[in-house]
Amino acid sequence: MNRQNVIIIFICIVLLYMNFQQLHVKAEPAKESVPKVLVVFSSKSGQVDENGRMLDMLIGHFTSDITFRHVSEVQPKDLDDTTHLFYYGQIKEKLPDEFIQITDVYDGPFMALGYNVSQLKRSFSFIELLGEEQYTKITLTEDETKNTSVIPRLLLHVDVTADSDVLIKASHGSNIEYPLMIRNKDNYYFAADTIKPPNSIFIGEVLHAFFDVEHVHEHPAYIRLEDVHPLVDPNALMEIAKELIKRDIPYMIAVVPVYTNPKTEEEHHLSDSPQLLKTLKYMQDNGGSIVLHGYTHQFHSNEAGSEGYEFWDAENNMPIYHEPNEEVTKVTRDDFETEKDYENHRKEQLTYENNYIKQKLTRGIQELAYYGIYPLAFEAPHYTMSQNGYAETAKYFSTYVGQIQLSDEDWEIMSTAPYITTPSFLNGMVLLPETIGFVPQDYTSTKAIELMMDKADEYSIVRDGIVAGFYHPFLEVEEDRFVELMDEMEKIEGLNWIDLKQMNNNVHADHVNLQSKNGTIQVDMNKVKIFFTSFDYVVYHIKKLSVPVTWGLFGAGTFAVILFISYTFISKRRYHKYIKYKRRDFIG
Repeated sequence: MNRQNVIIIFICIVLLYMNFQQLHVKAEPAKESVPKVLVVFSSKSGQVDENGRMLDMLIGHFTSDITFRHVSEVQPKDLDDTTHLFYYGQIKEKLPDEFIQITDVYDGPFMALGYNVSQLKRSFSFIELLGEEQYTKITLTEDETKNTSVIPRLLLHVDVTADSDVLIKASHGSNIEYPLMIRNKDNYYFAADTIKPPNSIFIGEVLHAFFDVEHVHEHPAYIRLEDVHPLVDPNALMEIAKELIKRDIPYMIAVVPVYTNPKTEEEHHLSDSPQLLKTLKYMQDNGGSIVLHGYTHQFHSNEAGSEGYEFWDAENNMPIYHEPNEEVTKVTRDDFETEKDYENHRKEQLTYENNYIKQKLTRGIQELAYYGIYPLAFEAPHYTMSQNGYAETAKYFSTYVGQIQLSDEDWEIMSTAPYITTPSFLNGMVLLPETIGFVPQDYTSTKAIELMMDKADEYSIVRDGIVAGFYHPFLEVEEDRFVELMDEMEKIEGLNWIDLKQMNNNVHADHVNLQSKNGTIQVDMNKVKIFFTSFDYVVYHIKKLSVPVTWGLFGAGTFAVILFISYTFISKRRYHKYIKYKRRDFIG
C-alpha cells in the first residue's frame, strides 16, 4: 500500500468519524423550549388591569416569558420569536389596522377572548357573532361531570362552523346551550369578556391543550395554620401539629413575629414566649414549613395584631405611601400642573412604599431566623398588597402563598389561580394559590367544611388544580373541626401534599440567606450583625440569661439556708451535749 492510499484511507476514517459524531449529536433529544407569549389587550384604562392579571396568572402556569401590549402599541417586532399569541378584548372597539395585519401573518397558536374577535377574520372566520345571552352553568364538553353553576353572566352568542370543536359549553336552563370555548385548528376563542373564577378554572384546563402540555393528573394541596403570633397558645398549636404528624401530612405555618395590643400599644415578640418558640421549632423539624405572614399584621395603631392590613391602608383603601396616623388626601394626575410634577410625586410614593416593605420584610426574616425559625415563603396579611409591593417583595422571597390583590384601586379586587403559577406581575415569584378558603369561627363546622369541599371539587376540574386552604389554631383540635376538615381533604382523589422544604425556595435579607431544596434548609446567617440591628435581641438574651441566673441565685440562697439550718441544728446538739456533760461532772 503506497503512501497516497494510506492518506486517502486516513481521510475517509476521519470523515466517517465526523459524520458519526454529527449523527450522534442529532440523536440527542432537543431541549424543551419555553413558550414565549405575547398578550395584546383592549381595556378601558389602556393599562393592564385586574382582568389582564387574571389572564397572566393562567398563562404563568405554562411559562414565565409573558409580555403584555396594548392593542394600540403592538408592533410587528413584538411577535419576533412569539410562540403563542393572545388577544383579550375587554371592551368593544375598532381594532387598529396594523394589529389586524400583524395577526394576518402570524401562524402560531392564537387564543382570543371577549370582544372584537370578528375583526380578526383570517384567524377567526369559524365564528359568527349572533348577540349576547345569559348563562348560569359551565360544562367541560369532553367530561360533562365536570361542571359548575354560576350567578347569571353574559356571553357572546356565536355560531360556529362544522369543523370546529366546542371545548367548553355554557347553558341557561335545561335545553339552551351555547359554545363558550371553541377550537379550530390552532385558533381558540373564549366567548365572554370575564375570566374570573369559575371561568378561569375551565380556561385553565383548556390551556393545557393550547400549549400542548400534558401535566400530571394530580392535585397539589396544602393546609396552612394561619395567624400564629406571640400570644397564640402553644399547647393548642402542638395538638394540631401532632394530628398532622400522625397523618404524615406536611403543612405550612403562617407566622407573625410581633403582636401589638391596640389599646396599650404593648409589643409582644416571639422571644416573650419561649414555649411557643420551642413548639415552632418542633413543628419545623416535623413536617411544618414557616411562612412569614407580615411582621406585625397591622398598619394603623387601632388595628389588633393578626387583624390589620399591614401592607395596605384599608381605611383609605390605598397602598402604603404615608405614616400610619397621617391625614391622607388622595391625588390624581389632574391635581398636578405638569406630567413631570406628577411623575416626581409617584416616585416619592413608590420610594416610601419600597422602604416600608424593605424594613418590614427584613425585620421579619431576621427575627425569625435569629430564633431558629426559617421562613421559606411570604403571605401578605389579608392578601392585600399593591403591584409595586409584589415587585419589591420578589427581592426577598421566591415563593408567595395565598390569593392575590389584582388592583391598586381597591383591595377587594382580588382572586386566585386554579394551579401553581409564575405570572409576570409577580416578578419571578412562584404563586402557591389558596383556593378553598377556611373554617370560620362563626360557622358550624359541617356547613363550612362542606363549602370548602365544594370549592375543592371545582378546582379539581383542572387536571393539576391546587386544593389549598387554611385553619386558625385558636379553634383548637379538640372541637373536631380540624379533624373533620383533614378527614374530608384526604378523601380527595389524586391529592399530593406540598412540602415547602422539598421546593427550591430562596429568601434573602440583610445578613440572612435561606435556601430550601430536597427537604433541607441551608442557612447562611450572621447572628452577630443581626444582634446589633435591634435592642430586642439584647432584651431576649438578658431574659434568657436571667432564667439560669435566677435559678442559680435561688439555688445558692437555698443552699445557704440549708447550711444555716444545719449549722444551727448541729450547734444546738453540741450545746445540749455540752450541758449534759457539765451536769454529769457537777453531780460526780
